[in-house]
Amino acid sequence: MILTLTTDFSDSGGFVAQLKAEIFKLFGENLKIVDITHNIKPFHSIEAAYIVATTIPRFPKNSIHIVVVDPGVGSDRDIVVVKWKDQIIVSPDNEALGLIEPELIRVISKDEINPQSSKTFEARDIMVKAAWLATNSDLETIGKKKESLSFSFKPQQKKNRIKGQIIYIDNFGNCISNITEDYLNGGFERIMLKNLIFRHLEETYHSPTSSYKALINSAGYLEFAYFKKSFAAEFGVDYLDEVEVLLNQ
Repeated sequence: MILTLTTDFSDSGGFVAQLKAEIFKLFGENLKIVDITHNIKPFHSIEAAYIVATTIPRFPKNSIHIVVVDPGVGSDRDIVVVKWKDQIIVSPDNEALGLIEPELIRVISKDEINPQSSKTFEARDIMVKAAWLATNSDLETIGKKKESLSFSFKPQQKKNRIKGQIIYIDNFGNCISNITEDYLNGGFERIMLKNLIFRHLEETYHSPTSSYKALINSAGYLEFAYFKKSFAAEFGVDYLDEVEVLLNQ
């Protein structure tokens, strides 16, 4: 079995080691743990959303994923176990799950799993146990059913106009929107971001047409890039900045 970890813990403080120690106690030492990343910006659950949506589906079926970017740790926010694209995810119900549409959502009872849990380290004391339960029992028996997640970053479309947002800025300064390729398959007149207008998509980061460009990235999302420069820094782009697409009539 594969279990992955996505956190904002960084590599300091021993938090990741404590998390893994608890995992091995419950799952056994033969479990394969994959560290997707522990370098999500602190508290930046929106950044985690893109990692969740684009990385988790690449794993073998029935892998289990613990996602911990949790500014609300210890509060009354829900901790959920969700099934999505043959994957199981345990996470706080926050923006980190905002790009997925699960087939099943179960809210776990923190008191039933571990009434003695630390209020500041529920990943170790509650989420690991929830992950273990999810792999050793029917998901329908865990906690209570929930109809929908608390956050969604799905683009809004009205007639031939789509409004999306920047939901990820990578290490190169490329700015990725929540608008996927499917929205653009019928063609478009223009794409607008801040004071920039794009009338066509490039295929690569290096193209002779322009040093900055819009393209569909390897995960199928509309992305904005600047060749050998940071698009975000050059144009002052930040998370949740609006992206607007005018589709062909």
